[in-house]
Amino acid sequence: MEKVEFSIPEGVTEITAATIPNHRAICSVHIPEGVLVIGENAFADCVNLKEIEIPSSVVAIERGAFKNCAFLNSIEIPAGITTITADSFADCVSLESITLPDSITGIKERAFAGCTGIKNIVIPDNLTECARDAFPNSGTYLPTNKVYRYENGMMLNTSNGMLLFYNGSDEKLQTPAGAKGIGRRAFYNCNASSIRVSEGVTSISDEAFAGCLNKVKVFLPESVDYIELSAFDKNTKIYCRQGSYAEGWCRNGPFNRLADERISEQLK
Repeated sequence: MEKVEFSIPEGVTEITAATIPNHRAICSVHIPEGVLVIGENAFADCVNLKEIEIPSSVVAIERGAFKNCAFLNSIEIPAGITTITADSFADCVSLESITLPDSITGIKERAFAGCTGIKNIVIPDNLTECARDAFPNSGTYLPTNKVYRYENGMMLNTSNGMLLFYNGSDEKLQTPAGAKGIGRRAFYNCNASSIRVSEGVTSISDEAFAGCLNKVKVFLPESVDYIELSAFDKNTKIYCRQGSYAEGWCRNGPFNRLADERISEQLK
């Protein structure tokens, strides 16, 4: 197969999978300023693409945009992009260098899964969300930035206090001191039987405890003052102090997740 260079036409604002005529033949791409969105699967399976420069005008890279670009060696995400979407760079097995700007706050599921060749990575300080399977071993890559602390299977951003994910297998858990928020899907599909959220946590993000394999008991402190509607599955049992924000949230939501027994004694 003859390898070809390709230039995105001027005036294009979104690159889609149809923009590139033959993904497997492309070895080089020029993207002009003015492109705003690199769409879903836009460069997926461009297996001969070795390098690409993303212009500063790009504000979104959608799911699977560079999936299986097997020879892509490095990537620098421009400032202004806030999220690395699911599967964006999955299976880019030759990817050695990743630079993420300070604007990035979230890294979704499998964003860099299968990228087993990573040698250099720059991760910003202010992540509020990072899926546990975002990297081949997220527990290894995030702590290259010293604000991230990984212990007992939990990844904590010590800069903003967000607990990003848990990837252990313990049955009984307690969130670490210094945690201020529980990130999106932090305990998603967790097999623990009980999780005690430490005092000082104020917010619980969407699907934080969703999909847990057991009917997990979650103990919430009085400091919690914000809970996303989808934070818990309907079969989760929540323990909290009487008169707390968490009790009101449970009673006023679509499902009453409060444990049957009185819970004030449980939290002493």
